[in-house]
Amino acid sequence: MKYPLILLALASLAGLLCSCGSQGGPFNTPPAGSYSGIVLVTETGKIEGPVADMVNSLQHELDFYTKNELQFRVRVVPASQFDKEIPAKNMVIFGIVNQGSLGGIIEQFIGPAGVRSVLEGKYSIFKKMDSPVKGQLTVIVTAVSNDILASVAREQGAVIRNIVEDGNRERIRESMLRQGENAPLERRLRERYGFAFRIPNVYKMDEERPEVPGVSLLNPEPPRVLSVSWHAFGKESVSLADSNELFQLRADVSFKLFDKYVMRRELVKFADTQLGHYRAVRMDGYWESSVEPAGGSFVCFFVADRVKSRIWLIDCLVYAPGQDKNELLREAIAIAETFSL
Repeated sequence: MKYPLILLALASLAGLLCSCGSQGGPFNTPPAGSYSGIVLVTETGKIEGPVADMVNSLQHELDFYTKNELQFRVRVVPASQFDKEIPAKNMVIFGIVNQGSLGGIIEQFIGPAGVRSVLEGKYSIFKKMDSPVKGQLTVIVTAVSNDILASVAREQGAVIRNIVEDGNRERIRESMLRQGENAPLERRLRERYGFAFRIPNVYKMDEERPEVPGVSLLNPEPPRVLSVSWHAFGKESVSLADSNELFQLRADVSFKLFDKYVMRRELVKFADTQLGHYRAVRMDGYWESSVEPAGGSFVCFFVADRVKSRIWLIDCLVYAPGQDKNELLREAIAIAETFSL
């Protein structure tokens, strides 16, 4: 996903998202750990001042109704330990440019031109994929003073989390597809129903229900369901103003396609978003079975198809009692983002 320019009206600093090319590092080990982990490199490794603000922003709580989960678990390390650190999948370097040991590390990543841009008040957030090793995402968050650094941490926390989350899904998707792609199923969906995904081999056809109409794919252990249904829609685009209609559409589909699953209006939330190449409305919520004691989290994307006067519902659903939901939904959404018409 591409980000808009971000303006921070603080001490004449404009914070922009800047993506830079890869830079080699001292490590040859592939990145380790979970996509839900972040190594936060700071000058001292102490969680105080702006660092505490950054930790709080990264460790954002996600509400999955039956339990809250941290979007990311943060481990803080000092700059003095940077060269000894085993590469993690996600790293955030957080500190003042041109100051202390961390200032030297920051310059290694963003280069002299990047340092000048920070000193001139032009950039504060840099993204580097495959750096310092292939498969590692490094985000550099820097500023010219502690006050501005704290403001960036508090006010741009969601942007930084989204940078990491988008990078997570990209790498998960690439890794799964490298292990094998279900090309026959992709062709079948395209030829029979007019849509397709890039489907890893671990996802199989679960159900085809022409009376709904809809189809569902399944990654079985633990169950992650990716389903698609479609319905007549008289508008050229979809927006948050359609929330009540979208809720009812999804309620009807889930009751038929998922064996009488229901959801409560007060437990869903809507947001404008992007699904791959398409503008979409996203609905997050909690599903419950009306016939047995079961429930779980879901994310549904609504995409308008003005050519066919149709709306597509792309549903990501998990059932994993006692397990964290965020990592499972992250995988399903990574595949859903390959949706194409």
